Amino acid sequence: MITLVSVFAIVIGAVLGSFANVLVIRMKDGESIRGRSRCVACKRTLRASELVPIASWFMLGGRCSSCGKAIHWQYPAVEAAMAVLTLVAFLRAPQVIDAHAFGLIAFEVALSFVLVVITAFDLRWKLVPVDFVVGSAILLAAWRILLGVPWVELVLGAIAVSVLLGAFVLLSRGRMMGEGDPFVGLLIGAVLGFPLALFGILAAFVIGGSVAAALLIERVVTRKTEIPFVPFLAAGALIALWWSSSLLRYSPYVFR
Repeated sequence: MITLVSVFAIVIGAVLGSFANVLVIRMKDGESIRGRSRCVACKRTLRASELVPIASWFMLGGRCSSCGKAIHWQYPAVEAAMAVLTLVAFLRAPQVIDAHAFGLIAFEVALSFVLVVITAFDLRWKLVPVDFVVGSAILLAAWRILLGVPWVELVLGAIAVSVLLGAFVLLSRGRMMGEGDPFVGLLIGAVLGFPLALFGILAAFVIGGSVAAALLIERVVTRKTEIPFVPFLAAGALIALWWSSSLLRYSPYVFR
């Protein structure tokens, strides 16, 4: 049973990852998500056999079968990431699946989807799709309220994290992080709530600082290199979500 559920979760996650790729590309170009997928180089409409998540990229050797142009690594990476995160959401679920448990699984998958989309967007173009982030924050926060989280926690989280990251942007004049990062902070705060969101931001700074230091030591980057921060914010948010029970248990500022 566990194996069947795992396979189901991986397949669903990979399909969601394929849709995430569509969003990442078409949001950047301002296109509608309607219409069939096509090669970004030669614009040829892709066949069904070329749209199998993860597998098609490897079967094609990472190149378009028509024009031979390389297919960006983003495609299999995003699909694999969503497959793994969806599997984690299912494995973390209670053994007895009722309506509330299903809502928790679906919420975690939806949050993972949003985080993967904005991470891929930031990694590829060093931009944050603000409209998508704010819209997602509103929908996911409403979802959390329906799951029983007090709305005051979510409001406090949204204010605290967005103001904190906004202060970093202003004080550093944009050198420490980009102008879009506070909006991602708004998303994390509105979804995780206070004080859980602050743990997520702390984890993001620890991970981001460690990775940046390692890259500097290895001379992969310089002090002037722009390193996207959204991937670290996304990682911190997931860490806070996964260990929320332990973090809230030992926090002195718990509302529930």
